[in-house]
Amino acid sequence: MSISKRFDKSCKIISNKEICNDYFELKIKVDGISKHCFPGQFFMIGAPGVFLRRPISVHDVGKNTSSFLYKVVGKGTKILSSMRSGELQLLGPLGKGYDLETYKESNHVIVAGGTGIASVYFLATKLKKKGILYYGARSKKDLLCLDKFKKIGWKVDVSTEDGSKGHKGYITDVLAEKLKENDVIFVCGPTPMLKKVSQIAKSKNVKGFASLEEKMACGVGNCQGCAVKINGQIKMTCKDGPVFKIEQVEL
Repeated sequence: MSISKRFDKSCKIISNKEICNDYFELKIKVDGISKHCFPGQFFMIGAPGVFLRRPISVHDVGKNTSSFLYKVVGKGTKILSSMRSGELQLLGPLGKGYDLETYKESNHVIVAGGTGIASVYFLATKLKKKGILYYGARSKKDLLCLDKFKKIGWKVDVSTEDGSKGHKGYITDVLAEKLKENDVIFVCGPTPMLKKVSQIAKSKNVKGFASLEEKMACGVGNCQGCAVKINGQIKMTCKDGPVFKIEQVEL
């Protein structure tokens, strides 16, 4: 994927709604920016009164709009969730996103855990071939976007740790049973899940891409705070990723 143009500008909030259980969808007017966004990329979004911007994946794009799905987990996102109007400072789009072309004829499998669903919905809208989403969360109240995936023609297989919806347990247990050698995998979620998915993919000789979730302070590779080991080399998640070939990720 080629590197897209980067912007640093103040953008107007269109809406910022709680969709469930401390999860919010923020929609921002981004004139001239949305056409430069690729699935898997993110923006550093500034919240008033907080020094460091927060990295948030692009969830969806429209004509001159971008949407971001996030969970309130700290001071920055708490302040952000309280904003219903005004402007926010955005830096992005940043990072390298998913490869949409290399395996376009393969069976597409998306795996998401928790808020990892945020970036893979945009991915699902851009993949030419529909596939299946394997989505895991702690409880049914933490499941997001299921109807949105179904609406665009994707099959959905759900797992919850408490058994409140779908398979009881981890989504990786379901994946281990159903993943096939001719599949290509796209995964985003917490590191323990990524590690397990990587092991399953390797055991079945399945190729694909993983979007890593690392803490980022700058978003452009200067602070060196999001270093990861990729194919024996140290890479910056924000600049060299966050999407890497799954077979090269060392977790």
